Amino acid sequence: MRFSLFLLLFCCLGLARADYTGVAFEIADLDSDWEFSDGKRVAKINSLSLQIEERVESGLTVGGSFGYQGIRVDGDSTTPTTKFETQNLRIYLRQDFPLGKSFSLDGLLSYGYYNGRENVIGDRAEIEWSQVSAEIGASFRIDNLRITPFTSYTDIDGDISDVNGSAAFELEDPFSHGVRFDIFVDSTAFIGIRLQTGSQSGGYISFVRRY
Repeated sequence: MRFSLFLLLFCCLGLARADYTGVAFEIADLDSDWEFSDGKRVAKINSLSLQIEERVESGLTVGGSFGYQGIRVDGDSTTPTTKFETQNLRIYLRQDFPLGKSFSLDGLLSYGYYNGRENVIGDRAEIEWSQVSAEIGASFRIDNLRITPFTSYTDIDGDISDVNGSAAFELEDPFSHGVRFDIFVDSTAFIGIRLQTGSQSGGYISFVRRY
């Protein structure tokens, strides 16, 4: 039911009246600290995603993305390491507040739904989680380089289930921070590099065009 509702919301993005559209392809490599009832486990996540967005008349950007993740959840003394193949759908709202020709504040709010199965033959564990994120950054641009320090808050509510039952998890610490570097190759296209630390640490590289 949650997945069907989210898919409906994603499809409704196309109803917005657009001033311009944007597309992006993103590659990410993250280590995420997941807290279970019996302790912390580290999830290593490699992902690919495609983003499509529209800017409505108010200046608010409305976007959606879908993607694939390969996830390894490290084991401990009582739990084996598991590997999952997952997919996700995500919607987001982004608002920029220009404060001059080269300086602005940026806000982002997103919701994502993720699910998948263990990549083994036979009885396979399943994983499912929802993720709500809020982020704020301050960007400044010098020639063809834009630099944006940011801080983010992420809430994860998920579980892993198999023949022995299920185990719920959440982020050990919801806060992360880091910096984005956007290198413009022309007036509408840039390559973005994002580095962050916290309970979700690692990096992203994205190829973006916004009209």
